[in-house]
Amino acid sequence: MPATLKPKEKLIHVKEYITDKKGRKVAAILEMREIKRIQCMLKLIPHSEKCLYKNKAVLQCVQKGLKDCCKGRISKLNLDEL
Repeated sequence: MPATLKPKEKLIHVKEYITDKKGRKVAAILEMREIKRIQCMLKLIPHSEKCLYKNKAVLQCVQKGLKDCCKGRISKLNLDEL
């Protein structure tokens, strides 16, 4: 039985985008109910993981490590050597 993917749904409903002179989106106008929904979603992120979303370099490093792990490119870490 073939699997089908649902079309990608919008996670956040944006009422209107604000663009700069070059047409790049620089801000978004959201309805209050969307802001409250986003706040509820953010509360679900564990405190120990919030730092990842505040620091792009750290997030990219963790993502790379997870990809390496999936591809079997890992080795045992000896904490005494650190």
